[in-house]
Amino acid sequence: MNGVTIPRHAHALSQDQTIAAIYETVIRAELCDRFLRAPEVAVSGFSEAAPVSLGQAHRINPDLQLHFARATEILEQQWIRSGRPAPEQFFDDNDQFWILLTASGKVARASRLARAFFQETGGGAMPVALGLGDAAQDRIEQRLAQLRQQKIQGLIPEVLATPDQSRKLMCRSVQCGQGLQASYGLMIEALDFQWSSRAQDMLSATFGLHRQEVQLLGGILEGNSLSELANPTRGGISSLKVQLRVIMAKSGAPGLEEMLRLFCFLIAEVASDDRIASGEVAPPEGRLDCSDDQCLQFYKLGADTGQPVIFLHGLLDGIAGVQRLQSQFRKRGFRVYAPLRCGYGQSGPVPSSDRSIDVFIDQLETLIVRENLQRPIILGHRGGAAFAHIAARRLRDRVAGAVIVSGMGPVQKLGHLSALKGHHWIMAVAATYSPRLLPLVVKLWARSIRQHGPMVLLRQKPQPGNKNGELTDGPQLTALLQASHNLSLLQEGAGLMADFHWIVNDWQRHIDGYSAPVIYLHGDDDQVTSVDRLQRTMTGRSNVQVRLCRGGGPMLLYSRPELVFAALEELADR
Repeated sequence: MNGVTIPRHAHALSQDQTIAAIYETVIRAELCDRFLRAPEVAVSGFSEAAPVSLGQAHRINPDLQLHFARATEILEQQWIRSGRPAPEQFFDDNDQFWILLTASGKVARASRLARAFFQETGGGAMPVALGLGDAAQDRIEQRLAQLRQQKIQGLIPEVLATPDQSRKLMCRSVQCGQGLQASYGLMIEALDFQWSSRAQDMLSATFGLHRQEVQLLGGILEGNSLSELANPTRGGISSLKVQLRVIMAKSGAPGLEEMLRLFCFLIAEVASDDRIASGEVAPPEGRLDCSDDQCLQFYKLGADTGQPVIFLHGLLDGIAGVQRLQSQFRKRGFRVYAPLRCGYGQSGPVPSSDRSIDVFIDQLETLIVRENLQRPIILGHRGGAAFAHIAARRLRDRVAGAVIVSGMGPVQKLGHLSALKGHHWIMAVAATYSPRLLPLVVKLWARSIRQHGPMVLLRQKPQPGNKNGELTDGPQLTALLQASHNLSLLQEGAGLMADFHWIVNDWQRHIDGYSAPVIYLHGDDDQVTSVDRLQRTMTGRSNVQVRLCRGGGPMLLYSRPELVFAALEELADR
């Protein structure tokens, strides 16, 4: 994928993810005071600190510096289009928590979230309402006193602790105008994050920070002042400011406040990704109303911007396979949509079997238009193969192609599915000869999952001597599979039963003709759809490749995700 830098260190974020965070943390309407203050105070209070030495110059990240500059230009353009508002007129209806105080301590402006917070807490004195301790209140009062005396030189942003361990407050001076006409205020903005060893490792690996630099950051981000952190025998506060300048150079940030916002945003983003990937929380979701009787529930994973991918789930494991890769999708700049087909989750009811593909392809096209997705890549898994390949055929002018992982190919006779075991084989037989029995079989299958645990959804008997494709039974994966399994049963398995129609029927005629590029990634240990049968079926079809993945097992999305990302990046580059 063009411009993507994949980090070598396991804890490091990609440059794409860091750059996206720069724009998120700089382009905020309440930060336009930077265009109103005098040039001499635009250095974040570091005028008394020594500059970065020549020996440290190689550590400066020029690419990040350029993106900070570009984001600042965009912010300034927005400020100019808004009529060059003063701080007391800043747009306050965004999703940030901030309060602007006058030098006398009165609230001059507050964001919508801050106003709502004060209403919930019953108002009262601002520091008390925020739950600040005596030491933090004293630091605010001291800063306000300095502003009243116009002593702003050397003042750097400070971070204050709150009773909520996941929220800190950053205080910084705000100046409007110069000389005798200048006015001063104090901006208090929330930094929602939690310092942890995971955060330390991420910042150290991403920005090349040394242990001493990370320790200094940790002290500041936990709410300690520089005077509390300074060691008189090692240079005191001046020495700490020199260290901060070095860290700022590595981050590319023009000032300490920009650096702290960036670091805290990334810490929170990584923590959120970890919770999603572990199944602790569900990904953000959306709903698309397609017609009077049809709607589409979808989940959003990965990056907030970047190459769009539409994941079409299988019959058994739902979105677990991509949810566990949340962090990797974000690192690599993939914006993933995971729609649930009719009969799954809270999507609409199942149409007749002969219309289910037509309805779903129409829904996909509507999703692409509504979300303004530019040439998305279809990513199909297992039983979603038919939908993915047919979508690449019918939407060939709208999509970049399809990657189908461990896909179940079209069958000409029931014997092709003889590798299915237990309830899955009974479902196939019922779908072929007696669809009325399917609800009973699904109930028995769901009971079996409750008895044996959701990991059985992924297990297939490996070929002798092949251990590379084995999956680790861990609590995170178990939780993800259980949540996805529950989604599949919200409508009593209606979607699963509808999809089995396309498992037991030949859908080759739906993929005849020209298609967007389709790449099948298939493990040599896949027993449901053999490599030979899949290759014979796809031979001669234009723009279709079958790639054999040796030793990958039957669930490549789980055992060999690096192959999936390589294929996605290949289509994104075309």
